[in-house]
Amino acid sequence: MRWIVLLWIVAAISVAGMAITGPAGDDITPYWKAIQAVGQGSDPYTGGIAALKAYHHLSSHAVGTHEPLIFWYAPLTMPVLRVLSWFPGWLLGPLYWCALAAGFLLQLRAGYAIASEKERRWLIYLLPFVVFFPGLLGDATMLCGNVADILYGLILVAAISGWKRNKWFWFYVTVLAASVCKAPMLTLLAFPLLVGRKQWLSASMTGAAGCLVFAVQPLLWPTLFHEFLEAVQVQFDLRHDFGFGPAGVLGRVLWHFKKPYFPATTIAYVIWAVALGILLLALRRHVDHNPHLREMWIPVALVGTILMNPRVAFHDTPPLTVPLLLIGWRALLLGQKRLAAWQANRAAAPSQAPRRNREKLKPILVGLGCFAACNLINILLGDWVPMELPVLLLVLSAGVWALLSAKADSPIPSPEMP
Repeated sequence: MRWIVLLWIVAAISVAGMAITGPAGDDITPYWKAIQAVGQGSDPYTGGIAALKAYHHLSSHAVGTHEPLIFWYAPLTMPVLRVLSWFPGWLLGPLYWCALAAGFLLQLRAGYAIASEKERRWLIYLLPFVVFFPGLLGDATMLCGNVADILYGLILVAAISGWKRNKWFWFYVTVLAASVCKAPMLTLLAFPLLVGRKQWLSASMTGAAGCLVFAVQPLLWPTLFHEFLEAVQVQFDLRHDFGFGPAGVLGRVLWHFKKPYFPATTIAYVIWAVALGILLLALRRHVDHNPHLREMWIPVALVGTILMNPRVAFHDTPPLTVPLLLIGWRALLLGQKRLAAWQANRAAAPSQAPRRNREKLKPILVGLGCFAACNLINILLGDWVPMELPVLLLVLSAGVWALLSAKADSPIPSPEMP
């Protein structure tokens, strides 16, 4: 316990140092401006849209000025912003950072719950450093202050009782509430369908409720909703903020070659979502026939679900880190077992088995090598966006291979470290 506490202290001091010496709270700035605008009786969209358009029409951005971020959440967030405007900034700031820290810890809690008892023996020493490697790549994502960190923490903790006891009520409530800020989070409703039982009706009703909540907003706030759509439009047209999913990568490529991104990105997303959905549902049927695979299936289902987001972005990577780590580790263990069996079958006579600890080190060294190589490429590229999607697809593919390769009559390999 002393070592664990020491590691958390080291991580906390490092995060504080990064926040003080480097850029932090980029996403908090548009939130605060929106709160101030609503408190003064104006809308939160106009000022940000005008500033972003002015930035791109003037040549000032060529000499080192920073591109302004805008508020582009739906008008239904206005009542919340109005309530927050009653409080002073010196109070809201610390409270929000505490909420972000709590959201991140809840994400770790959910990831820890996915791990087996043997995996938790070593995972608990790595949890303090997950903050530095969201999506397994080194990045300061957590310091941006995006509200998604809070939302994902609440959603994933609510999902624990879902995959353990098939009780999904609070998961549906939190996803529906989160969709008010980020409508694409409704795609998380696929998770109960993949790991729960008899959830089609509940998930469909929650999805319909989320769509209805979005659809009534132009009726309640026609002017605000029009400005909200304009904010979304300039976010794509001027900032090219497509995310790093397959459709987002296509959007960036089309923008690079000065081609229109619509409707190509929409078509690409539909194809990707349908193909991924079919794959995940097929894997679900495979797991249903083999209860031993359920432990391996949950992190794969979670990663696949988040990748179904139409605009998977940097703030979607922190909740993926621990599941990706578990998927990679389990796939390496199974690969080691398959390789050992293949070598034993090829040998004319049984050879002396190597030392047990030495055998255990092999998947660790392979995993560390892959981790280091991906982060080295990420550093050389200078931008985590081109590398994040290949990492996610590689680990997800490893998880799919492990599920399909595991024998139906045997449990998964023992996830143990020396």
